[in-house]
Amino acid sequence: MALDEHSLLRENIPAYALGALDAEDIRALEVHLQTCESCRAELADYRFVSDNLLSAIPPAQPSPALRKRLQSHLPSAQKTTRPRFIWSFSRLAMGGALALLFVMNLFSFAQMRALQRQQLSVQRQLQNNQAALAMLSYPGTEALAIAAGNISGTVLLDRDRNSAALVVWNLPELSEEQTYQIWLIEADEDRVSAGLFRPQADLPYTTQPVFSSQSISNFVGIGVTVEPSGGSEQPTGPRIFKVDF
Repeated sequence: MALDEHSLLRENIPAYALGALDAEDIRALEVHLQTCESCRAELADYRFVSDNLLSAIPPAQPSPALRKRLQSHLPSAQKTTRPRFIWSFSRLAMGGALALLFVMNLFSFAQMRALQRQQLSVQRQLQNNQAALAMLSYPGTEALAIAAGNISGTVLLDRDRNSAALVVWNLPELSEEQTYQIWLIEADEDRVSAGLFRPQADLPYTTQPVFSSQSISNFVGIGVTVEPSGGSEQPTGPRIFKVDF
């Protein structure tokens, strides 16, 4: 190590012994002390002197005034005041207006959803009606009567086009947990599901197409039962009507 650098580090020993040296200088001096025996000895001398000086000074109690002044600057003595939120008439009015606006938006949203569902239902019924009218125009369409108490209507059957539809009057309204399920009946009396539907609430009749993955000619009849809302694999509820082909 160069002599000038050693001298500079050695000059920092008194400040280091008193704890008054900068962090960067402390690191440099501590590295130097690991390899320099003379500087370690000088540091020991300074610490011996400083320790004796501190022990030679008799302890003195601070005056009450000084103690009180120092305690007033402690963090524990600093009182924190919580902000007080003062409700004014303008804030109350603004809060009421926001709450009313929120309720109105919810009501408008509910009305919009109900209107959309109603429009979708009407559109679906219109499409079903158009399909039934189209079947009536086919020369090969059969019209089989439905008669079961107050319930009446027609089963439209077109074997050539493998299509069928129901036009039913006076179907009873169902709860939200129920639906009507159509069954195509095979010769051995097995039932095959052909769709779910609910009656049109604002119309006295319901038009519903019949869906079949097989040829309609494979079946000997059609029926409708009341089932849970998701439908059933086989009929479980009361039969509304049955029509033989």
